[in-house]
Amino acid sequence: MFLEDLRQSIFRQIAARTFVGSGRAVALTLVVLATGVMTGQVAPPPAEQAEQLRQAGLAQVTGGHVDEAIATFRRGLEIAPKDARLLDATGAAYSLKNDLQTARRYFVESLEVDPKSESTRQNLGITTFALGEYREASRQFASLYALPGKPGAVASLFLGLIAQRQSNCKTAVPLMEASDGLLYQYPDALLSYSECAYQMGDAKRAQEALAAFEKLAGKTRAQSQQAADLYRRLGMLANAPHDRNNDRGAASDAPAGVLTRARQFEAANRLDEAQRLLETEPSSHASFDLLLEMAKIANERGDLATAMKSLKRASQIDPAREESYLQFSTICADHGNDQLALETAEIGLDHVPDSYRLTVQKGAVQEKLGNLNAAEETLRKSLGMQKDNSIAMLSLAVVQAHSGRPNEAEETLGTAIRQFPDNYYMHYFRGKLLMQGASGKPDLNEAARRSFEESIRLNPDYADSYYQISGLFPVDAPKLAEQALQRCLKLDPNHIPAQYALARLYLRTGRKEQGQALLARLKTQQRAEELQQQRQLRIDVAQN
Repeated sequence: MFLEDLRQSIFRQIAARTFVGSGRAVALTLVVLATGVMTGQVAPPPAEQAEQLRQAGLAQVTGGHVDEAIATFRRGLEIAPKDARLLDATGAAYSLKNDLQTARRYFVESLEVDPKSESTRQNLGITTFALGEYREASRQFASLYALPGKPGAVASLFLGLIAQRQSNCKTAVPLMEASDGLLYQYPDALLSYSECAYQMGDAKRAQEALAAFEKLAGKTRAQSQQAADLYRRLGMLANAPHDRNNDRGAASDAPAGVLTRARQFEAANRLDEAQRLLETEPSSHASFDLLLEMAKIANERGDLATAMKSLKRASQIDPAREESYLQFSTICADHGNDQLALETAEIGLDHVPDSYRLTVQKGAVQEKLGNLNAAEETLRKSLGMQKDNSIAMLSLAVVQAHSGRPNEAEETLGTAIRQFPDNYYMHYFRGKLLMQGASGKPDLNEAARRSFEESIRLNPDYADSYYQISGLFPVDAPKLAEQALQRCLKLDPNHIPAQYALARLYLRTGRKEQGQALLARLKTQQRAEELQQQRQLRIDVAQN
């Protein structure tokens, strides 16, 4: 609700700055443009056409037609691809759909054109915060913090929220208090403030924030559960035999610096040092975010036992946050224990019943276990849980395809692609789906190739798209297949199917020495992976 309200506010601000004339007149702009072309009248200059399309799109958003607005904005960008205000408006529209990665891309492009745009910088800060990219969000909001009025207030609130997420409550509280009343408009902000007040031993401020939280409308069940947990802990604090202001304040700041330094080590790929640093923090100081970071780094290092134990402790500290259950379940699924992955997702949903991500995770694991009917039921439930349900739609298409219903899967993908045209993986999966029935059918083969081409256009760094498309070129065009396979291996040197395919292509085209060398390298790689798997801890042992 917090971010949703702010996204709506973003668009209200954009519309207020740019509308000229009545909304109905703006909405008619597309009709006017089309009529001019059909009757042979002279079309307006490109810049004017782009502005008219932007205003028409804003009118469509105001009327609740976000998908139509995005299509209008994209038409404007075809005319003026470097129009900063069009790029900003397109990003804001995607943020309303909760397609945050796409929104982020448009905001970045807009700032490249107009680095001084305060509104776009704010939009990018909100989006990166929602994506959990706190360092980038802090950079954007820090540049707005000194501004008067709403931009400075929003920046202050978000800088406070980021500090709270990083367990730096001493910094977070004054920043949130300086947000010119915004703190008291959003349930998430009040919960974060109350949590910090509790961590600092200030029961009075924590209770006042919770009282303000209770008066707000639109609270989710998970937020109410979080508030209930805070009330419970505040009761324990009130019964403590001494004033805990000092020791709680010190404890809240100690892990914050450790967490910051650990993330710096992680960014530099110094994972061993990051984990050693986190392990030096006393267990009594461990926060949810510190334990989550420990689990992430330990998992990257292959230390599953530490990762699983850290996630268990994190879920005990804050059972209303979904991340610990989600990571635990994902690790289990990645290492072959799908049943434990399912059980973990279900435990998480007991605590966070309206979690979209946990519901999709449950459906995905049910599909892996072969429970296709249950998986479809779970995923259909998740479709209505949030606007950006792209992952749920894609997962549903996978289930339908694995259930032997390719036509239904294709229909689901078609609907999903119309709603999320910039989701590269949907185009990728559609290409794979079409490939299954493309044998002897040139039209399907061509459609599959177009899907992979679109996937590559949207995300040129996804290696497997190049491998898939390499098999769709004509046999008499080996150079195209070779280029695709080489691109795949440049992005992912250990891509085994691509290595096999390229080795066979070398042998088929008379380059025996290159083909045999690649096959020898592949055997060495496979042997190394087998040894690594033998050393890998079994997940059912690590989770004890």
